[in-house]
Amino acid sequence: MADTRNPGTIMGEKAIAARIQLAREHLDRLRAILKEPGRWVSVWFLAYALLGAVSSGLLPILLPLMIVALTHHLSWVAYVMGGFNLGLLTSPLWGNLADSKHLHRPIFFGGFLVLLMALAAMPFLPGILPWSGLSLLAGAGTSAVATMASLFIVEFDPQNEWEPRLGWLQTFNGGGQVGGLLLAGIFVSNFKVGLICSALALIPAIWLGARGLPAGAKSYDWTVEIGNHMRRDLDWRFLANFGRPELLGGDLLRFSHHLSLQGARRFGDMLHTRFGRFLFSWFAVAFGVAAFFAYFPVAMQKAYNVAPALTSSVYAMTAAIALVLYSVGGQLSGRFGAGRVYRWSLVLRFLGFGLLLLVFFLPISRALIALAGFVLIIIAWPLQSISGTSLTARLTPFSQGEAMGLFNASGAVATVMGTFLGGPLVQFIGYPSLSAIALVGILLGWLAGHGLQTPDAAPAIHDDFAAQKAPS
Repeated sequence: MADTRNPGTIMGEKAIAARIQLAREHLDRLRAILKEPGRWVSVWFLAYALLGAVSSGLLPILLPLMIVALTHHLSWVAYVMGGFNLGLLTSPLWGNLADSKHLHRPIFFGGFLVLLMALAAMPFLPGILPWSGLSLLAGAGTSAVATMASLFIVEFDPQNEWEPRLGWLQTFNGGGQVGGLLLAGIFVSNFKVGLICSALALIPAIWLGARGLPAGAKSYDWTVEIGNHMRRDLDWRFLANFGRPELLGGDLLRFSHHLSLQGARRFGDMLHTRFGRFLFSWFAVAFGVAAFFAYFPVAMQKAYNVAPALTSSVYAMTAAIALVLYSVGGQLSGRFGAGRVYRWSLVLRFLGFGLLLLVFFLPISRALIALAGFVLIIIAWPLQSISGTSLTARLTPFSQGEAMGLFNASGAVATVMGTFLGGPLVQFIGYPSLSAIALVGILLGWLAGHGLQTPDAAPAIHDDFAAQKAPS
């Protein structure tokens, strides 16, 4: 029987049906997106988020403020924070110990316990030596947990799941940092309570880890040589696919299992290559900014009249925004080249530190200008981090695993050196020296980074240095 309805009515019903179908498709897509994290996220990721809240959110704010408030010795900040950064350099030790003795779980939980006890004891043991020693232990504990967290994935999950799992793991850590920075604003008036609460926050982290760690970690597969396997197979391309806010110590915790000095035997091979020039650039920038990141909550308060609570809140909001800027940085690197994006990021940081230095010489409001410069410094990090990772893989004249080890080690060593240098600088010159040394380091890095954008800068696939040295 023919449909005798009005053609307009029929068309309207078809349009409604199409809209309903489209809405269902959108709903199904949304459900799939919401279910996606469940495939990769484990309960113990929450423990890593708590680690991020404490080591990357609370400590960078509370420790410098507490040291200055209790002792009035500005130089002590650099030595205590330098001790923490020095502790982070123990990552290769934990990785090698896990590979050889298969003590993954004891190292993971031991790291939490050491960090917990160091933080709990710090308010009751004032003095440069106790604080520096406890800070060193806190850094070592943090490094142990971070290293084992990555190893739990690359050892006990299928290789095709490494990328999303590591991505979510580091995103949890970044989210924890944002939460820790917000909490730091609450505890700035009572450092003792803040440190004790930080220690107490690690107790549920231990409980969450005990509930959710991979079952395979209980009995190690002796047929797998994890250390070499990981360094050989881990693909550099996904290192820049997810957010990594700038952590305490110049981002030393990022993929800490790659914080390896084994590539140092290649150091002589790459001195006169583009990769060597890039490593010098990265080292110079990390060295220059390290002192500022050790002192920033104190400097923002004393030199720029910005309350610590406001500093931590602005840092938290900026770090949260930065979490979504990594994909933008990756797209820009793909479109314009990692070399250009890397130098753009240094320009942004130069402008930020330039604003921090400028206010000392002009009769302008320090607080607003300083906050603007601080935001520029943090916002530039996603571009620098992603482009630097990409340049490491594209310029390396040997294997990417060794190159990534050199890349992270150069930044780590530079950060430790720059942090310790901050003490004498602030003591004898004052707060302007923090932004001045940062400007010098960034300028050197920018100059050394010239010419890295070359057509033949392609990812190295084989560990064949001779082939890479051949003229194109």
